[in-house]
Amino acid sequence: MAGINIPLITEFKDKGIKQAMKEFKALETTGKKAQFALKKAALPAIAALGALAVAGGKAIAAGEAVSTANARILQINKSMGLFGSSAKKVTDRLIKLAQKTAMATGMDNLAIKATQAKLLTFKNLAKTADEVGGAFDRATAAAIDLAVAGFGTAESNAVQLGKALENPIKGIAALSKSGVTFTEVEKEKIKALVESGNLLAAQEIILKALETQVGGTAVATANSTDIMKEGFAQFQQQLGLALLPVLEKVTPLLLKIANWAKNNPGVFLAIASAVGILAISILAVNAAMLLNPAIAITAGIVAIGVAIVVAYK
Repeated sequence: MAGINIPLITEFKDKGIKQAMKEFKALETTGKKAQFALKKAALPAIAALGALAVAGGKAIAAGEAVSTANARILQINKSMGLFGSSAKKVTDRLIKLAQKTAMATGMDNLAIKATQAKLLTFKNLAKTADEVGGAFDRATAAAIDLAVAGFGTAESNAVQLGKALENPIKGIAALSKSGVTFTEVEKEKIKALVESGNLLAAQEIILKALETQVGGTAVATANSTDIMKEGFAQFQQQLGLALLPVLEKVTPLLLKIANWAKNNPGVFLAIASAVGILAISILAVNAAMLLNPAIAITAGIVAIGVAIVVAYK
């Protein structure tokens, strides 16, 4: 097989660096040199660090949102008192199910978790929350499918479904008003089962009717864009969760710095500028050393020197 050569390395052009160095050396005073460095290095560096801070802030906000959603499910699970010491294990299963369902449907996993939280408040349904593919899981899927099919939101559907599965005789009347249909035979059978104390069998009829009408709608209509969006959201949430412990530890220090900066705005801005110059200098030295060590070292020393002067001033 013939080989294919692809040129990957091109000649490094140091014209820009030389020009910047020439301009810098031509400046007469330290003040002018500091202004030059701010324009060429510090401000872009500060902007870059600012963008990074914004991204980190968004990740932390996402982490807090998912942490709240998870904590809500756990707390309701505990307060219902159905699983005792296994409440955490059951909660973890529901959280993983929500994330998996979100990736299959493109729906926001936080909305799915809110749906699960509402369904958990209905005792007879919540009893099956530890069963894979049980009534609770099926009710969650039905609430989502109904929403995608145009029947309200997943959360509002969860309330109606919870009521219907908790008290089937009254509940199916409310579902019928929302557009879910039941035959007269199904209604009579549900009534007879409830009156005989066979609630599980009555729930099964309701769930089967829902699955017959809208089952699988969410998965069938999911598109790649929504799934990719949800995938990124879950990544951002997990990153935020990882950052939360760090944030909790540094928050007291950040508050002290914020109070100091508020009382010393001039000094704070000077230090911020110097940090920007120093950051860009270090990055420039690391990158340029691979290309032209002499120029890199000279530029780094000059910029670091300016950073120290700015910080001092």
